[in-house]
Parts: sequence; structure tokens; C-alpha cells
Amino acid sequence: MLRRIERRGLGRVGFSDLFHALMTMRLAALVGLLALGIVAMNFLFGTIYWLTGGIGGARPGSYGDAVFFSVQTFSTTGYGVLYPKTILANSVASVEIITGLLSTALATGLLFARLSRPQARVMFSKIAVIHPVNGVPTLMFRAANRRRNALTNAEMTVAMTRDEIDPEGNNLRRLLDLTLVRDRSPAFALSWSVMHRITESSPLYGLDAEALAREHCVFICVLTGLDDTLLSTVATRHIYNFTDIKFGARFVDIFDRAADGSFAIDYTRFHDLEE
Repeated sequence: MLRRIERRGLGRVGFSDLFHALMTMRLAALVGLLALGIVAMNFLFGTIYWLTGGIGGARPGSYGDAVFFSVQTFSTTGYGVLYPKTILANSVASVEIITGLLSTALATGLLFARLSRPQARVMFSKIAVIHPVNGVPTLMFRAANRRRNALTNAEMTVAMTRDEIDPEGNNLRRLLDLTLVRDRSPAFALSWSVMHRITESSPLYGLDAEALAREHCVFICVLTGLDDTLLSTVATRHIYNFTDIKFGARFVDIFDRAADGSFAIDYTRFHDLEE
């Protein structure tokens, strides 16, 4: 994963980027926040009814009846037992009905936007390895489609970031693209072994584990493709830190082919390595 970054000199965005904050928080936290907002709104209007009165069928001075009338009004239920009987109570009820309708529409739209957002279900290997392939040192990691469909025209890009010092002594954070043996798959359905050959033209040429740590190398892997089921472009990202690179190891074989030509893939060994 990416290193923690401390952003100095930036003020809080506040409510100016509220939609992004709601779209990026955990779904359970979003549902809880919406539920808490509805409860708070009902207690707010219930307090107003309790202070102003004018609710027919309510027990005199009953705060509970005022809150329950607020719930019925906010949800536009209206059982008929509790009802507004004064101009002030009808005015407050009208405001609450409008507030309830708008709140329901906003909450529904926000939840729909969260739940309908296309997402890729791709699993990356926990470790990336560097070992010889056909006599050439090769950086390799695995990716697997966790859904039972395929990603059409899937494309993988890998970039490496490293700390460098230029001739003038300035500290730089350089972003370098890694050329892959195969960066595109017409139908990504099962597993994909992503490989980068470490030749003289590679940014990794001549680097060992100590050099990767010294330069704080980070590998950013981005996979994009068209989901056959959703007919939408999906993307996912995975980060390999320099501590996630293992030299002199390779992945174990996870494919098993039967005599009839069919084969199976064992995801329980997806992350397993061998020397």
C-alpha cells in the first residue's frame, strides 16, 4: 500500500466536498449516518410539536406523542389518530413533509449511486517476485478475476515510483513506466501472470532488495476492462511496496488439467511461493 502522506498547509474542505466524502466512506457508516440523520430530524420536529402544541389526539404534554407524530408526518404515513389542528401545527407539519420527501429522495439517490457503481472484483497476489524466466530476471505478480464472468479487453499498466537525487542535489520522486511482456488480455476470466523483464532498458536493472528499500520503490498496478455483465468499464488498483518484493522465489502452479481437457484453478494456493 502507499505510504502515509501528511498534507500540510491544506485547510479542511468541509461541506464543499460533502458528496465525495459520502461516496468514499464505508457503506455501513453511510447507512448509519443516514439513519442517524432521520432520527435526529424526527426528534427535532417532535420537540417543536411538543413546545408549540396543536396536535389533536395527543396526550397533554406528552413528548412521546409529539415524536411519534413527527415520525408519521416525516414518512407521510398519517394513521389519523394524531393530527395537526392549529395553523402553527399545520405549518410545521407542511415543512416536515417537504423535508421528509427531499431527505428520502436524497438518501435513495445516494445509496443507489453507491450500490450501482461498477466495481472490479480482482484479486492480486500479496507478494511480487523477481526470478529468472528464460534466463532473464523478471518481475512477476498474479491477478485473478473473482467474478464468474470476464473482463473484455482488460489492460494492465505498472509504474514504479522511486526517490532520486538530481545532479543539482534536489530530491525527486520519479514515476517510471514498466514495460510488460503482455499488457492486454482480450478476455480476463481466470488468472493473469503479469511479467516485466528486467533488461538493461528497465528501471529495475541492477537493483537489489537493498536498493529498492533505499530508494523507497513503490509499484502501482492499475487494471481496467469492460465488464461483460454490467457493460461498464471498471478499474482497480493495487500497490506493491518495496517490502512486498521477494527475490529468488516463484509462484506455485495453481492450474490442474484433467485427462478430458478440462482444467481447474486452485485459488487457495494463489499467494503461495516456492524457492
